[in-house]
Amino acid sequence: MAARSIILLFLPITLFGLLLSVNKYREQGITGAVDCNGPLSVMTLMAPALMIYTAGAIYFAILLKKQKQRPLATGLIVLCLVMMIASGRKARAAYREQSRPVYQETCGKGW
Repeated sequence: MAARSIILLFLPITLFGLLLSVNKYREQGITGAVDCNGPLSVMTLMAPALMIYTAGAIYFAILLKKQKQRPLATGLIVLCLVMMIASGRKARAAYREQSRPVYQETCGKGW
């Protein structure tokens, strides 16, 4: 019961993180510009989302294996997997942006 609540309560936070821009200048069509705040703001929301949805997918897979609440567990596994993949892609984009040499020259190394 608590796992379902955590998964569903964290959904709006994760969706907000997915809407954030890794580099707002690139999205506006400005090439070569560096957004020093973009990767950090994205990773602030995506790192916990990855942990929560990965743990949720594992938990509900174990629950599904025990044959308890089969339709609910299946639906929550699918939700967790979709959110985990989306969060992972966004976190990867933020890491790539932060790893660019231009970003490190302008903003410094580290988050």
